[in-house]
Amino acid sequence: ATYIIRVYRSSISKIPKEGPTRPKFLLDALAANEDIYYFGVGSNLSRTRLENRSISGKKIHPISFEPCVIYDFRLAFNMTGIPPMEPALGSIEPLPSFYEKDGNQERNSRQLWRTESKAFVAYETNECHGALIKLSAEDYELVYKSEGGDKGATQFYEEIEVNCVPYDKSKEPVKAVAYRGTEYGRLDQVEDMWPSKRYMGILRSGAAELGLEDSYQKWLADHPVQEPSLFLKKVSINSCLFMGVLRFGLNMHFIPHLQTAMLYQVLVLPKEPAWKQYLGEVAAVIILFPSSLLGFTLRTVLEKSGKTPPMVKKFIEHFEETM
Repeated sequence: ATYIIRVYRSSISKIPKEGPTRPKFLLDALAANEDIYYFGVGSNLSRTRLENRSISGKKIHPISFEPCVIYDFRLAFNMTGIPPMEPALGSIEPLPSFYEKDGNQERNSRQLWRTESKAFVAYETNECHGALIKLSAEDYELVYKSEGGDKGATQFYEEIEVNCVPYDKSKEPVKAVAYRGTEYGRLDQVEDMWPSKRYMGILRSGAAELGLEDSYQKWLADHPVQEPSLFLKKVSINSCLFMGVLRFGLNMHFIPHLQTAMLYQVLVLPKEPAWKQYLGEVAAVIILFPSSLLGFTLRTVLEKSGKTPPMVKKFIEHFEETM
């Protein structure tokens, strides 16, 4: 009971009174229906994935898509995921060097918000490589919503301004929008979590497709990953369906937050002995079982009735593609 009360208070205290403030240059571009540059990391390193990620089913059409680099930021695996299936998702995080540069101390932006976050395995230089993507205002909003950008105070990402330097030296740096984790969406720990093998596979494939620097691709290739058993993945997927109904359909955040907190408590990294990993998986199955059973029932009813929403189908396909 004490643990539940503590988690409840934590979940309530983390929810801000209002959603993140959107950058002024972005709002001006949207109001004028102008094209917008977006800095993509994570699954958005892949053009194909970006084109098909709209939750409305409408295809996204990038105007241009090229490799670039931003300085004084890093790719961080510090976003709350769906443990144990997806322990952590990607975000960008300012490095200490960002705050030490002239002009960055007094920015009227939430990206001034400083943390002690650090990488489990750091890249060799103070930079983050990714995709510089030019989008119409309409398509940018589709990307934004696909990242939960319309959830207000409970959204996991906030938009920040970054300066992107294209690999093509004949082109000038451009101002772009990037996504950084909100306080609500971040993991409650200093050191990054290990991403899943599935998620890291998407990053590695996207980096190769985009032609990011060899050293950066090697860093992604060498980064440790988490790989739950096939059975645990299946249990997790069904649980996610039910928890999604609670969180997004009924706006009930505490139960999903409690389950997630409990799952992180029993999550064991692959560097630990095999017996600890086994016990961690058993504990995770016990925690997931009630919601997984309800999710399985819901999924069966929807499939037999032919009424599975497109977004739910996309979610299931997204996580079952590498099983």
